[in-house]
Amino acid sequence: MKKVLLVLAGLVHPPYRGRQWLKQTLAELPDFAFDEVTSLAEAALRPLSDYDALVLYYHHRDDALSAAELTAFREFVIAGGGVLAVHSATASYKRTPAYFEIVGGRFIGHGPVEPIEIRPSAPDDPIFAGIPAFTITDELYLHELQPDLHIHFETTHKGEAAPMVWTRTVGSGRVCYACPGHRSASMREPAVQEILKRGLQWVCAG
Repeated sequence: MKKVLLVLAGLVHPPYRGRQWLKQTLAELPDFAFDEVTSLAEAALRPLSDYDALVLYYHHRDDALSAAELTAFREFVIAGGGVLAVHSATASYKRTPAYFEIVGGRFIGHGPVEPIEIRPSAPDDPIFAGIPAFTITDELYLHELQPDLHIHFETTHKGEAAPMVWTRTVGSGRVCYACPGHRSASMREPAVQEILKRGLQWVCAG
């Protein structure tokens, strides 16, 4: 049994219904059990070593993590904990730069809500193989990126490839980020749901 701590918050951004769809999607995975809190500060009050992974879907835009909270998060990942971060997780805790060194990217801007064609970066992807290209109407996040990311899905922004799903390792831990999630409808898209489920399974194998 894999034990996962959901760190979820938001009414409009991220949307409440989007969070409900995320929980419903992940609950379809066999042999997974879930607890829930609303922030990494609240998560740090728990024994994180009891969990296999954290799922981050929130927008704590102006918050900062204390040194103790950041240490708890970092040590959890380095020791082998997994992190599945969704959409606005990379636009949170802006006053704690070291947080972005863990999740792999820092939000620097976004485009309008519009149709986004998302395509796999490699047909033989060992994590997401078989998930075809798809289109959703969502908000494209642009990021400053860590140099060691593995890009699994991308789109095109102003003639350049922009990552939509990435993975990386931090110590013995695994991190996966999925950009879709500004609209609750995106969380109902079957391809997005499959990405989230496979992403969580992968980070739990760290």
